[in-house]
Amino acid sequence: MAKLLEPVVLGGTMPLRNRICMGSMTRNRCTDANKPTEVTLKHYVDRARDGTGLIIAEGTFISPHGAEWPHAPVMYDADHAAAWKKVTSAVHEVGGKIFFQPWHAGRIQNEEMPMLKGTGYPVYAPSKVPAKGGKFRTLEGTPGHTLNITEIEDPREIVEQFRRSVVLAREAGFDGIELLSQGGYLLHNFLCSHANTRTDAYGGSVENRCRFPLEVLDAIIDIWGSRAVGIKICPPDDYNDSAVSYEEFTETYTYYITELMRRDLAFINLSRRGCEIGRETDEYFRSEARSEGKELPPGYEPMAQFGSLVKYPGSRTMLMVNHEYTVEEAEKLIKEEKIDLVTFARPFIYNPDLISRIKRGIPFASNTRGGRVNYGPYQNPNDNYNDWPSSSGVVAEA
Repeated sequence: MAKLLEPVVLGGTMPLRNRICMGSMTRNRCTDANKPTEVTLKHYVDRARDGTGLIIAEGTFISPHGAEWPHAPVMYDADHAAAWKKVTSAVHEVGGKIFFQPWHAGRIQNEEMPMLKGTGYPVYAPSKVPAKGGKFRTLEGTPGHTLNITEIEDPREIVEQFRRSVVLAREAGFDGIELLSQGGYLLHNFLCSHANTRTDAYGGSVENRCRFPLEVLDAIIDIWGSRAVGIKICPPDDYNDSAVSYEEFTETYTYYITELMRRDLAFINLSRRGCEIGRETDEYFRSEARSEGKELPPGYEPMAQFGSLVKYPGSRTMLMVNHEYTVEEAEKLIKEEKIDLVTFARPFIYNPDLISRIKRGIPFASNTRGGRVNYGPYQNPNDNYNDWPSSSGVVAEA
């Protein structure tokens, strides 16, 4: 795996030890007022110490009223930044790099969830269009996504919330930003015509539907500079009632990626969730067949459709790929110069020595503990988080 393990420079100035990235994963272990704790620190440091090229920290809400889950991290005030500073400093001490991922859940919320309910704010989204499905396991009766949505009156107010959060992320010592623009969450809500029925400058045409995500991105670039910023997108995504037709996402993402490339980003992270490849089967991530009118061409791969918009001679923006890639597949794509970086996510949960395994040719351990490893419940925050053995059978020490 020589190409996968070779050092690379991200954004022109940031050396990475290899081309392997740890993807963002909500794990609900921030039990101290939605701040990371020593448990969180250990999780990241173990994987940084093993040699991960770039860690993208778990999605972190820009405000308590943009949040969905209990014990998910928030970056809203100086206390949050100070808590994250301990994590980033520890990661740097072992030679790692770590990016911050700001996000807002948008319409994928329920107003009875304690953190949101405690703020007194409603569920905000581009339009009053509820998302289908959802399952809030911590609420009695496990209700779905809310039917009670308040349309965002002025999206620029949310842009400023993102700006405030990434300023705090800079104070917290992160190395850069990966903006989350997929998954059926707020930025993605604006992109999708069925979730965004606005008739003002933020809805209707492709250009208008892309306006809010691009304004958020520009606010982040204003703080961080473009070469320390990436974005995660997923054209065929079907998570959280986000699926649209092939024709719609082709038009949307051709324009969107073209605009992203004009901004000279460090990377674009292109996910293939929603495709037949890698369709999950566990209880938390099961994907059903795409509905009528939203089918994909046989063997569809977003990289094949959109990759050349990012990776071409003279482009300074790296192409990162995500979602159920194998080590062998990633190595081949890098050798063929089709991608620059690969993200592994869930394998990093139960392989704290994932990089060492690749170097030594040892297969990844698989999850033998079921869906609870993703979000809980747990008795101790270390459970299914910091208690996974390495390939030597030893659980790493902090």
